[in-house]
Amino acid sequence: MDITQFYITPEDTALLIIDVQDSLFNSMEYEMRKKVAKNVGILIELAKAYTLPIILTEQYRKGLGPTIKELLDRLEGVVAFDKLAFDCMKDDAICQEITRIQRSTIIICGIEAHICVLTTALSLIKENYNVIVASDAVCSRRTHEWDMALHALRQAGSIVYPTETIAFMLLQKAGTEIFKKLSPLFK
Repeated sequence: MDITQFYITPEDTALLIIDVQDSLFNSMEYEMRKKVAKNVGILIELAKAYTLPIILTEQYRKGLGPTIKELLDRLEGVVAFDKLAFDCMKDDAICQEITRIQRSTIIICGIEAHICVLTTALSLIKENYNVIVASDAVCSRRTHEWDMALHALRQAGSIVYPTETIAFMLLQKAGTEIFKKLSPLFK
């Protein structure tokens, strides 16, 4: 086992936000929606603080709508990739962008855990990326699918951490300016 895959460093990491769109989002249970929106928001703020590349995808925007406003407001300057493939790596533009940014660790959050998140993570692992899945920043319409997806992701080689673990691995210590700026997000 390569223990280094369990660590997250800003200089080697990017954030991939998958399909947190109005129609999909509103079909999730209320408590799940609230938790996912908050945690994806935290990941966005971390990415911005550490200037991590952010890749945003939307599944068939025409039918499922745009990314939810709560997140779009935090993503100024980030252009969403409109896709039809469930696996982001099967979309040429997204695949090229992931290659272009030259980061070996990809933090994944979004919807749905058992479809787009799972298939994308599997393809990234197959291409030798280190995949970190934010367990509380991904969801599915049903808890069973979410549980099974996280189980499969672990078995396939993804590291599955809660958002707070990801955040504190990047922050590394208290007392820094970034920590002071972001610590209110964890209350």
